[in-house]
Amino acid sequence: MIRFLTTSMSLALLLAFSDSAMAQTVVPEKKQIHLAAAGLGFPYLPFIIADHRGFFKDEGLDVDIGVYAGGAKALQALLGGSADVVAGAYSNTITMAAKGQKLVSFVVQANCPDWVFGVSKDNKDKIKSAADLKGKRIGVSSPGSSFHMGVNYLLTQAGVKPDDVSIIGVGSSATAVAAVREGQVDAIMVNDPVATILQDSGDLYSLTEMRTLEGNRAAFGGDYTEAAVYASKDFVDQNPKTVQALTNAVVHAEQWLAQAKPEEVFESVPKEYFVSDKAVFTKAYTNMQRCLSTDGLMSDTAAKTVRNVLAAFDPTIGTASIDLDATYDNSFAQKAPKY
Repeated sequence: MIRFLTTSMSLALLLAFSDSAMAQTVVPEKKQIHLAAAGLGFPYLPFIIADHRGFFKDEGLDVDIGVYAGGAKALQALLGGSADVVAGAYSNTITMAAKGQKLVSFVVQANCPDWVFGVSKDNKDKIKSAADLKGKRIGVSSPGSSFHMGVNYLLTQAGVKPDDVSIIGVGSSATAVAAVREGQVDAIMVNDPVATILQDSGDLYSLTEMRTLEGNRAAFGGDYTEAAVYASKDFVDQNPKTVQALTNAVVHAEQWLAQAKPEEVFESVPKEYFVSDKAVFTKAYTNMQRCLSTDGLMSDTAAKTVRNVLAAFDPTIGTASIDLDATYDNSFAQKAPKY
């Protein structure tokens, strides 16, 4: 009797395991994926971890990553056909919807932008708020990027027209650090680790921080979803298994990040991507960790916040007939396994 029960239970477990294995062995329609990254700031850690820890390969994908100097250039790669998907700002799906282009975000990487908007040390006594920036040079990753959009919103809220300042593309890594230290810009919008590096060295003085819940409420009225992974609607519709595999890998990375210590994260990223100083990395990661998504899901409220922010300085967004629900699809993240 005992042997029969054991055998039966073993068979049942084997069948259950086989069903589970089959359910997770989904063959992507397209295995070779070209991903255009808007940068390597900390809000993009999930896709970096997914790549470096082999989660994309676990899902049967071969992901080739091209890093661009800002979201506008990554978006151009997608629209030009040299990229399949973009790891970039969710806001691009809305701005392109206003132009009749259908892009869909299918997994969120960061629920807040981890931006610090500040001034150089030479301007700390001259510029006390965004209202003092008229005629000044402001650094962003690239013109037209989400960093630029964030600057436009903060300027507009302070009564300064976006055309009243000079926008300078400085990248989002070592070039951004150099731009501040060499006096190429008067103010800058950056995220981590660059923000922490510049603040700790006394080269950047914050006007507005958007990496805490309080900071995002003050700036936007609530969290503002920044980093996502998106593609054209046609790509999503034609390659649902591929999109599911990409989503699974990114959500796997998010779940890993949620449990990992900052020191473990440091050891799990290519050193050329970020800073080589473990203490600086750890502090920067701790500063922004709450921004990272743990489930890849977009909230309706966050999507509306992003649209409201864009509409505040871009009247074409405010007047355009945009189906906001069509700019993101939570179904893939909802199906992602628990790791």
